Amino acid sequence: MRLLLSGEGPTDLGHERPTGGGMKFVPGPMAWVVDKVLERHHTQYSVLDIHLAGGDCVTHVHETALASMGKQGSPLFPGVKFGKGTAFFTRNAQVLGLLAKQTAAQELQPVVAVLFRDGDGVRATPSGEWQEKVDSMHRGFAMVECDTGVPMVPRPKSEAWLLCALRPPGYANCAPLEDASGNDASPNSLKKQLAALSGGTDPSADEQAGWVVTGAVDPLRIDMPSFNAFKQALHTAAQNAGWPLLP
Repeated sequence: MRLLLSGEGPTDLGHERPTGGGMKFVPGPMAWVVDKVLERHHTQYSVLDIHLAGGDCVTHVHETALASMGKQGSPLFPGVKFGKGTAFFTRNAQVLGLLAKQTAAQELQPVVAVLFRDGDGVRATPSGEWQEKVDSMHRGFAMVECDTGVPMVPRPKSEAWLLCALRPPGYANCAPLEDASGNDASPNSLKKQLAALSGGTDPSADEQAGWVVTGAVDPLRIDMPSFNAFKQALHTAAQNAGWPLLP
């Protein structure tokens, strides 16, 4: 299996870090979330561990690179048909889905493509608006006949998923976090709440990734509507790639 990941930055799916031999992908906390769910329910091994040991099994495409590729890709149906506010997400999924299919054909192996975009806005993201973004990604993958594409859209943003695990008592009554403001400048923003649990400073991408790796954040215990939607999409993609859902 190859993982094809497209996120927004280091604190979600990860980033590229210069090394002596070029650029190396450094998995972020959300990449480890993907990996943990796949390992437990599908592969029984860690794709990211193989990557970190030198294996060639992960491809990372930053959102800016994906947007650039999209300018040369297949035409997007008119935005007005699906809503101008979600056309961007449809296009992202189209391009990533095409890349996944091309890579799978070239390498003769399944490719699971994960498209991460925060669902946040200046105010708390309405559930309808979040659903439209998720649906637009599913639509984009379907338009290019990619059945291994996964929308990963936290509501309102990834800090909500991490806080579900980290705030006392842990993993309890997490759904209300999805109604919090996505605005980092708000007095009780999710970002500020996460910093408060980290000694008052914003946790680095490496620190957040470490929470998932060590089990301080256990994705298998998170129960939130946006997380469950992501997890179901990942299960479907993995099964379409040939990995059945394990009990």
